[in-house]
Amino acid sequence: MAGFLPKVRRYMFSQKTMMLYTQSIKDVASMDIRCAEGLLCRELLPRDRGTFAKLLGTQRKRETLFQPVFGMEDVEERVARGEHCFVCEDGERIAGYIWFSPREKFILEIKVTLQLQDGDVYAYNAYVDEEYRGRNITPSILVAACRVLLPAGFTRLLLVTMDWNESTHRTLKKAKFLCKGNLTAGYFATIRFMINTCGDIDTLNNAGPFELYGKLFRKVAAALSGKGATARPRMV
Repeated sequence: MAGFLPKVRRYMFSQKTMMLYTQSIKDVASMDIRCAEGLLCRELLPRDRGTFAKLLGTQRKRETLFQPVFGMEDVEERVARGEHCFVCEDGERIAGYIWFSPREKFILEIKVTLQLQDGDVYAYNAYVDEEYRGRNITPSILVAACRVLLPAGFTRLLLVTMDWNESTHRTLKKAKFLCKGNLTAGYFATIRFMINTCGDIDTLNNAGPFELYGKLFRKVAAALSGKGATARPRMV
């Protein structure tokens, strides 16, 4: 019962808010932002598989809030879909990374899909090893990536971050990103809602207003059939 009540409260009223930032890729590419001496920001290469896997392993062990939502099996799949991963290299180590998608992307935290326009690129899954924080790595990766994306015809960079993540807000403001608005999703009296205040940025509410009742129906149907719960698909 103790574990059941928090779940009930969540569906009665809860919400998560993410703030969406944009900036011209041309403007980001022209910024004179550099990480600490000895660090190199570049695109992920096939030869980085071992060092990248090591960083993901370290992230899983150290982080509680910022666990990686993908594994090495997903990296090739993302790249095959036209996505790019840029990293910060420190000799034989990778200190951080950011993924960039030129097409619509599902945002797991609020269960909505960000729908991009022609020329848009969405930056997501950013992470910097705690040993390297405070060394200007995130903005340096953004600049390095935009210098590659700009000649490819991309014009606008989009990012989202949780409203409580003050360190990321400071980093984006330092890089002169504009906050376009909020993406808020949650539940009120068991009905799921989604609020988008980001102007011309479109989203698709994947869960739908009656998500709770769909879950209950599937559980009852599974129990009656005797098959149990089905496995969830991987999110990449």
